[in-house]
Amino acid sequence: MQAGGGWAGKQRLWPGLAAGALAVAVGLAGALWRRTEERPRAARNVILVTVDTLRADRLGVYGHAGARTPHIDALAREGTLFLQATTPFPRTTPALASLLTGLWPHRHGSREVGAPMLERPTLAQVLGRRGYATLGVSANGAAGPAQHLDLGFSSFVDRAELKGDQAELVTDRALALLRETPLHQPVLLWAHYVDPHFPYEAPADFSRASDDGSCRGLAADMRARRVKLAYVHNDHDGIASRALGDCFAAYDAEIAYTDAELGRLLDGLRRLGRLVDALVVFTSDHGENMGEDGLYYEHGPSVHDSSLRVPLIVTGGGPAGRVDRGVARLEDVVPTLLRLLGEPRAAWPDMDGVDLSRRLGGAGFLGAGPQPTGLAEGGTDLFVEAHRQVRSGRPRGFSCLNAERFSLCEKPGWDWPRLFDRASDPELREDVSAAHRREKRRMMQARRLWPPGEARQRTARTAFFKLVERPRWQGGYERRLYDLRADPGETRDVGSEQPDVLERLTKELGVWTAQIARAALHAPDGVDPEQLDGLRALGYLQ
Repeated sequence: MQAGGGWAGKQRLWPGLAAGALAVAVGLAGALWRRTEERPRAARNVILVTVDTLRADRLGVYGHAGARTPHIDALAREGTLFLQATTPFPRTTPALASLLTGLWPHRHGSREVGAPMLERPTLAQVLGRRGYATLGVSANGAAGPAQHLDLGFSSFVDRAELKGDQAELVTDRALALLRETPLHQPVLLWAHYVDPHFPYEAPADFSRASDDGSCRGLAADMRARRVKLAYVHNDHDGIASRALGDCFAAYDAEIAYTDAELGRLLDGLRRLGRLVDALVVFTSDHGENMGEDGLYYEHGPSVHDSSLRVPLIVTGGGPAGRVDRGVARLEDVVPTLLRLLGEPRAAWPDMDGVDLSRRLGGAGFLGAGPQPTGLAEGGTDLFVEAHRQVRSGRPRGFSCLNAERFSLCEKPGWDWPRLFDRASDPELREDVSAAHRREKRRMMQARRLWPPGEARQRTARTAFFKLVERPRWQGGYERRLYDLRADPGETRDVGSEQPDVLERLTKELGVWTAQIARAALHAPDGVDPEQLDGLRALGYLQ
């Protein structure tokens, strides 16, 4: 869903100016901005707040009329609201690693949830060398020391130390770390909340009387193993879609609870004197599919905007009340912050993101600055029962290649892949290789084309168009182009109507995915077996 109403939708462009006056204004503003930003300045506090699994379109400032997000909305009015921000990977570990390094996932090494990133320079390391106290608090077990997301933080509190994942625990510990830090020392604070992640179970104070309990019942059935989580995510026999209304309400309640904790965090920062001249960034790692692309209460395999598009608000970098309608990306945050902090460009680490600071203020208020393409890939569906995906299950674990009717599966301990007929055997119990030799031969040939974990959706997104490539089990990709202005739900292919756009985005995506393929050849093993329990606790595995 694209933002169409709410505060953002009601912004109006400046009245028309004469061309000559406009050119002069641009020139003067640009010169003033350059002189101001190149001048040395005192160190500024940097506050980075991320909320796991937060769809942009469920916030009031992005147009959701029923949202209860007053603190997020107020923050947007104090700075710049990016309407079309994207994640490079709709899962936690790769996305947050990109946010902290400015690198694409294949460059920092984490291409699946829980997979540790390589030891790449982070924002915390750069600012630590400048004398910052670097403080991190994360409520997600897939975003912590085991994944190397603590690199550069002088103090880091992970989910295990929090002894829970509720938003109030994150707020309490973040403020405690700040109170322990001398006021004269600048700080980088990263607070990562996880509450909108499924199952959606906000405190009772934030639930509404209209909630019918079906979403909580679904979560209870999943926990008790009365129903497979894969069946929930893929709406087996309508099990997920029947609870959609209640799950949306429960999801919104989680967001309302997190918003209240954000308000408490900001109030604490203000009382501690940490918001004076601070740079504040509010964003998410990814969104959440709520039926889009046939996926429910989950994210990762799909690059639909419901998971790809994230909120992004930046305050302290320019005038208040700005709305930016161009694409911005999580990997652009670090270079933007380093530019605003006056870090000499020669001292910047290697990054894939671009500096968006001109779009925050100065010349940026007249529309200057780069307009990057949002490039992203999806992950593997980690549940072997997710037969809508070309590849399902965990690499080096139980995984399948899925055709329309048959699944070719492999598992540690099996001598050879086995063939299953899902039409008569949805539980994958009986090997039918002998009875369907021709089908197995075809799928064994296709298996070589799709190593486990590599049959992924991928996308190139501009402000107006979105190219999505979906793998086909026989090999190759199905390619579709969507006009996001006319079709925000991504339902109609307009590739034949926009051949030039299709060609341009196809080439750009092809260059990027060729880099991924080269990087995959040298990638380290992914998730350590000891991390699997943590992924199960988050619902990524069962």
